[in-house]
Amino acid sequence: MTTFLLDSTALIAHLRGDETTTRTLLSLLSAGHVLSTTCVNIAEIERGLKPKDQRRARALMDRLHFLETTREASRKAGRYQADLRRRGKTLDLADALIAGTARAHGATVVTENVNDFPMRDVRVRRVRTL
Repeated sequence: MTTFLLDSTALIAHLRGDETTTRTLLSLLSAGHVLSTTCVNIAEIERGLKPKDQRRARALMDRLHFLETTREASRKAGRYQADLRRRGKTLDLADALIAGTARAHGATVVTENVNDFPMRDVRVRRVRTL
């Protein structure tokens, strides 16, 4: 059993009716894997919701396992940003926190944008290749 942390790109694709993404997520569930989210993903989804989509989106988010962004995860996120900055790259705080949370919980990030997660110690999979 693997814990998969769904990045906002994967969640949005599912909510928009992307059949490949939905099929992949259902396949992971039927294989006994855990689908999870974080405070960052919930905030990002809420920010973009239209009133007519709120009920459906919240129902999805409430069914996902919630991974707490711990002190350890927060520190790791800051280290990711500092390390990448030294290499001349910018890492968005949201992506750093998602990666730090995934690392702290041993989860694999599932995303449409694997380039947003260049950390070597975080497992990242593109939703369409699972």
